[in-house]
Order: sequence, then structure tokens, then C-alpha cells
Amino acid sequence: MQLKKISNSLGVASCALLQTGNAAASNDWRGDSSFLLYSESDNRVTAFEPAVRGAIDLGDEEFVNFQVVVDALTGATPNGAHKSTAVQTFTNPSGNGEYTVQPGEFPLSKTFRDTRVAITGEWDKPLDRLSSVLMGAAVSSEVDYTSTSLSGTYKRDFNNRNTTLATGLALTYDLIFPIGEVPRGLNPMRVGGADQQRVSSDDTRTTLDFIIGFTQIVSRTTYFQLNYTFGTSSGYHNDYNNVLTVLDPATNEPLVGGWLDPQDRPYLFEKRPDRRTRNTLFLRGVHHFTEDVMHLSYRYFADDWGIRSHTLDMKYRYIMTEKHYLQPHLRFYTQSKADFYRHDLVQGTDIDASGNVLVDYASSDYRVGAFDSLTYGLSYGYRVTPTSEFTVRGELMNQMIDNSEVPRPGEDTPDLTALIFQMGYSFIW
Repeated sequence: MQLKKISNSLGVASCALLQTGNAAASNDWRGDSSFLLYSESDNRVTAFEPAVRGAIDLGDEEFVNFQVVVDALTGATPNGAHKSTAVQTFTNPSGNGEYTVQPGEFPLSKTFRDTRVAITGEWDKPLDRLSSVLMGAAVSSEVDYTSTSLSGTYKRDFNNRNTTLATGLALTYDLIFPIGEVPRGLNPMRVGGADQQRVSSDDTRTTLDFIIGFTQIVSRTTYFQLNYTFGTSSGYHNDYNNVLTVLDPATNEPLVGGWLDPQDRPYLFEKRPDRRTRNTLFLRGVHHFTEDVMHLSYRYFADDWGIRSHTLDMKYRYIMTEKHYLQPHLRFYTQSKADFYRHDLVQGTDIDASGNVLVDYASSDYRVGAFDSLTYGLSYGYRVTPTSEFTVRGELMNQMIDNSEVPRPGEDTPDLTALIFQMGYSFIW
């Protein structure tokens, strides 16, 4: 469910602020197809993503765009527990089967399989010479999740069309139906085949995003863009696959006995707040040299969960010849942890002798923890004909987890390395 956020729904609205035209001339079609491979180290998640995009210029600056993306995800994914010197046994999300992790191994659920299909459509319609609206709709579906969204953006040009102001709204409705039904937050994982004490078969989440943007053409070779986005969501925010280890403070190992029922395992399902408010500031600048083009951007993100992040991104398109170009890419990302992020829960501190959990929310998901990420790579483009282009991109992502607050040696969450490879072909006819 969470991995689909690689492509987020807000893009339906924010695309209006980045759009510079979708075809070369009136009534031209533009097509774009690509294939992306994303592969994590240590036999973790692998994603295959073919995509097809199309656009038609209807004339008078009116455009229709569409996109179809398929994600096929396989591999192993962290379940939230940490390494131990003891053998650990976990129950599959379905509640039936089990899997075992050996001492010293990082717990990974190897049953992860998913396929997502996403379809997006947009209509950019001029209202008059200086204003237009962009209306969009998107739907995506996967094995445990469906999402639908509607968006609308209004754009207005000023200053001889050198300045553009835009404001947009996007509404997204998600239906989550976990395999094995929805687990109760901060409730124990149970042995395979037992009554899993689930809450319901499904849950929902509603998200509302508001964006306001400003684009300024500084000269014939330079422009910059500033966007502010406010988002709020309510409903189910948990990752139902994630658990937290309950530690016995006397042994520093997963709890045995105590208040646990004989059918309980020493792992509690995570629980996150059912509301989230987000603020995002995005600044982007583009400069066209005599031939080369440089893109620089900065993004600041803050939410009421306590997460703060900074993203710096740079691309430089170096024109080798009339038909060939290279484009190095560098991206740095840093994030602070959520207020409720916990490496584990400790018996006697977070849970009393009767099994009552003394915290309201907790998650050990490293994605809401503190980490840094560095992505670097290179794209190559070749103009096959005056109206078509072939591109290939290779990148390496290194994700460095902040383990400075891990209470015991040997329980560190390992860093992650991922390979990204993409091939694409675009054309106009």
C-alpha cells in the first residue's frame, strides 16, 4: 500500500504549475512510453513500471493529456521488528501462515507481492486570452488499495504573460482493504491460524490538497517557480504490515510470557494518528545557457507528525551534438523522525504489567524515522528524428538510516541501496 506513494496523487493538481506545453503545433499528438526498473539491495523490493503517456493539442492552447502506469512489485520488505539474538517467528498478513527469521537477521516479510494500475487524465481549457483551467481525474488500484482523485487548477497570466499565478484543489479518496483484514493498532500479532482479532475488513482515508503557485519569466533564458501546498488527510494512515517489538528489559530480547496470551506474539501492530496536516514549499529555477540547460530545485516539507524534510535537486543537460545530450542528476534528501517513531516498545516502560499500552501512537517504520538519502545518476538522450527522441537513465540511491538512538548494539536498521534504470521513447505526429 505505502509503496505506491512513489507517484502521489497531488501531482494531478500541481502539474498545471509545471506545464509548458504538450505538443509542438495545433492538432499534433505527442506520445511518450517508458519502462522503469527499481531494485533494492539484499533482495528487497523490486519494481517494474511500464508507462504510456499521450497528449493532443486541440488548438488555441487547449490540451488533453492521459497517462497509464502499471507497477509490478515483488521481493521482501521490512516488517518493523529489529534484529535479535533469538529466533523470531512472525505471522503472515493473512493470519494463516508463518515465517521465521534467524538470529542476527534483519526481519523481512518475503510474501510481498503487488500490482498497481493507475490511470490519469487532464483537460487544459483556456477561458480567455490570459486565463485557463486544468481539470484532472485519476484512479489507481492494487491488491489491497484503491484510490480515486479529482482536481482543478485555475491559472492567470499577467505582465505580458511573463508572470503566471495558479491555484488548485485536489480531493483524494482511498479505500484500504488489507489482506487478512484491518489489525487493531497496538494490539498483539497472534500465531498463525488463531483468531486475529481484526477490527474490520476495510477502512478509508480522505485527503484534501490546496496549492498556490507563482511562475516568473525573468528573461528569455531564465524562469523560476514558487509553490506552496497545504494538505490535510483523515482516516486510516497505518501500514497494516508493520509491527513493533515488545522487549523484556531484563534480557533485551522479545518478551516471553508475562501478560501475553499463549496465542500472542511479542509484537504489536503499529498505530499512527488518524489525521495529518502537511505544508510544502517548493522553489525551482531553470536557466538556458547558449545550448545547455540547468534545473535547480529546493523543497521543504513539514507536518504535524513532527516530520521535517529538505530536498535539493539538480539536473544539468549538456548538449553534446545536435542529436545527443547527457544529463547528470544529483538529489539530496534529509528527514527528521515523527514524534511517535519508536525503535521498539519496552515492557514496564511503554506497557504495564497487565498489558495496557501507555503510548497513544507508535511506529517503527524507518520511513517515518530519521534518515538521509543521496541519489545520483546520468541520463542520455538521442534525437532519432526531428520529432522523436530516445532516452535512457541510470541512477543509484543510497539511503542512510539514523541509528543514533538505537538503545542496544546489533539492532541497527540497515542502510538501503537501490538501483534505478529507465528507458523511454517520445514522439510527435
